[in-house]
Amino acid sequence: MKFFLFSTFLFLFLRNGFSQNNIQPENLHVNIPSAKSNSTLDIAGFINQHFDTDDKKIAAIYNWVTNNIKYDADSIHYVILDEDNEQRVTYALRRKRGVCENFAAIFNDLCLKCGIPSYTIEGFTKQMGTIDRSPHVWCAASIDGNWAFYDPTWDAGQIRNGTFINETNSHFFKIPPDIFIDTHLPFDPLFQFLNYPVTYKEFISGQREKESKKYFNYMDSIKSYEKMERLDQYLSSLSRMKKEGWPSQKIDTKVKRVQLEIELIHQDTDMDLYDAAVLDYNQAIQIFNTFLVYRNNQFQPQKTKEEVESNFNHIQKLIISGKQKLIKVNASSATLQLDTGDLQKRLDDLEVNLKTQQNFIKINLFIKSKSDSATTKS
Repeated sequence: MKFFLFSTFLFLFLRNGFSQNNIQPENLHVNIPSAKSNSTLDIAGFINQHFDTDDKKIAAIYNWVTNNIKYDADSIHYVILDEDNEQRVTYALRRKRGVCENFAAIFNDLCLKCGIPSYTIEGFTKQMGTIDRSPHVWCAASIDGNWAFYDPTWDAGQIRNGTFINETNSHFFKIPPDIFIDTHLPFDPLFQFLNYPVTYKEFISGQREKESKKYFNYMDSIKSYEKMERLDQYLSSLSRMKKEGWPSQKIDTKVKRVQLEIELIHQDTDMDLYDAAVLDYNQAIQIFNTFLVYRNNQFQPQKTKEEVESNFNHIQKLIISGKQKLIKVNASSATLQLDTGDLQKRLDDLEVNLKTQQNFIKINLFIKSKSDSATTKS
């Protein structure tokens, strides 16, 4: 999604006044050799080497992205929210072109590689009181513990008559959350970075109802979010989005994407558990088969009763471990569940055969032990 309304530029310029940060992207000389601009690792390495503070680094990052990545006007309404950031970065750096998700992905990746906490954020934007038809992607980054917003796409230039005009600026550089929310509404209210998050209805109307809201400690919530496993992050985000009051036509695609990510995580977890259960079975059957060879060789070379029982106990532990993993797989929340029946039967059969051999050994080793003892006494 491309933004090109000067009135809103002017509005943000007057409200922000650039007073919050005297280091502006346009005031820095960021001349990275082309040979060092094919990967975010090289670009970040150059920035880390030539700029000594986070304020300078993030301004340099913004400068480079807005001046070196061109907006792909042919894909103005083509926003893919299901690509990972690595794909977005690789695609745009190779072509030096992209749309909002590419701009945001590169900016975010460079921030992280320069040691600056950052997120890519998805949502909708508003121009002249109207929600744009396509979703948009921008960034938030933290300098000295203070979160602010960055939209390199909107500062890379303008679309005029279907053609991209490279007119870089920094109107949407380091914008405070309470100002940025006037034009950008994240799908997940957590990433508004506000103690009184704005609802969809408030975003449309431009009128906030702070008095009727409960205080939301977004700083503590962000810290908690960062400690979560990826699955829990998706689940918590999905819950917040569904409570936000988004119209279905605006949120459905995003919700389905998050649900798909959750499903994929469940499936990956199930497959890992299943593979681990297979490994338990294979190890157990290998030890069991080694015992059968030992038995067929008339228990030669001779082992103590304790050694044989230790092997049996190891097999039993592996069987139990494998079955416990399959229980978790069968209890999975995944829509597409694995068929564990064959492996379950193999484990059951092995357990029955193990008990048979255990009983045999108890009897035979006991008799052999008594016989050996009697022979010794005589």
